[in-house]
Amino acid sequence: MPERTPFARRANGNHAFYASTAWRKARKLYIEQHPICEICRRAAATVVDHIRPINQGGAPLDEHNFQALCAVCHNKKSGHESRG
Repeated sequence: MPERTPFARRANGNHAFYASTAWRKARKLYIEQHPICEICRRAAATVVDHIRPINQGGAPLDEHNFQALCAVCHNKKSGHESRG
């Protein structure tokens, strides 16, 4: 059985991007500036999500395409996106 990675399910893996210094810096700064989930507005934000996914043409480093989410809201959003 192949080894699973966090990006194994992605049709067009973005692993190199998410491992890049540019993304790590952008993510850290955005979370510092937006510490609360932008959907539920209750939980601490732990994920910087691309509003328009990169594999659908979303700008990878444009903060206008970012939203800070808690893990629960991010998982719900990602689940809806994967179902089309």
